[in-house]
Amino acid sequence: MRTLTVAKELYDQYMMKFGLPMDEMKMHKLMYFTQRESLMYTQQTLFDEPFYGWKFGPVLKSVRHEYKKGGNLFCEVKDPVPDYVKNLVSSVLERYGSLSSWKLSELSHAEFSWKHSRRGLSSAENGDVEMSVTAMKVDAVKEKAFREAC
Repeated sequence: MRTLTVAKELYDQYMMKFGLPMDEMKMHKLMYFTQRESLMYTQQTLFDEPFYGWKFGPVLKSVRHEYKKGGNLFCEVKDPVPDYVKNLVSSVLERYGSLSSWKLSELSHAEFSWKHSRRGLSSAENGDVEMSVTAMKVDAVKEKAFREAC
């Protein structure tokens, strides 16, 4: 599935649920958690684009580009969205959608995959290191075990 197809679904559902546009920082974090949820339940990525471990958390370059264009976000995305993607996005919004962008950033900073991508960088450096899907799978296993223990 294309990254921007998932991002548009996430954006649209967020608008319907909260009645507000989603800022870019929140979009990146919720896309990260959507990808991690997919890894938790299917052991497969939902989309193939890599995240980058930037200083404020995981970033998708295509999403960054979309926000930088300005105007009507995701207006060129017309792909159909399967029900399983709609349900996955809905569950991520239920769990994380009401959290602030900064709180989501704190959560993503606790992830092994983000920390791994930041090795050797100062906290002020943006960095441009791809986040490892293998490391994201570690985060997914940890989160699944945590939820099952509760």
